[in-house]
Amino acid sequence: MLRKAEKQKVVDDLSTRFHSVSSVFIVEYQGLKVKEMDTLRRKLRQTNTELRVVKNTLLEKASLGTDIEKMKDLFSGPTAVAICDGEFSAAAKVFIDYGRDFSEIKIKGGVFEGEVVDLSKIERIAKLPSKQELVSEFVGLLSAPMSNLVGTLEQVRSNIVGVLEALQKKKN
Repeated sequence: MLRKAEKQKVVDDLSTRFHSVSSVFIVEYQGLKVKEMDTLRRKLRQTNTELRVVKNTLLEKASLGTDIEKMKDLFSGPTAVAICDGEFSAAAKVFIDYGRDFSEIKIKGGVFEGEVVDLSKIERIAKLPSKQELVSEFVGLLSAPMSNLVGTLEQVRSNIVGVLEALQKKKN
């Protein structure tokens, strides 16, 4: 049992985090074993997401004045909050993939860029490519015309060289 000062520290810490992040998941974890929860936490850490089990009353107090307050009706039963400092889509992929193997994990909802999202939206977001994949695609799109131009210029240069060599052979 937490003392009043410890509870206030948890509320203050969560409130500070909720004000500084734009993405949060609310999940139910009832029936998940400790080892499975640790594995989930480890996978989420790789996406800069922290999974915390918090009492619903403390979660409700910490959410006051934040976008997370819009989801207070989801704060019932065994609730964990995942605070996402990284890419929301990467964390969503972890939850969706993990949920396939362990049905005990149920996404109740989330907040993404200030908007409350339900499970169906989270599933759609999870299917999106990561930021890194999008950047590499964009770089590929930008470099393709340049590569084509370089290839064309190289072809023109070799054609000119071929013509000049033919002219020199003809004169000799």
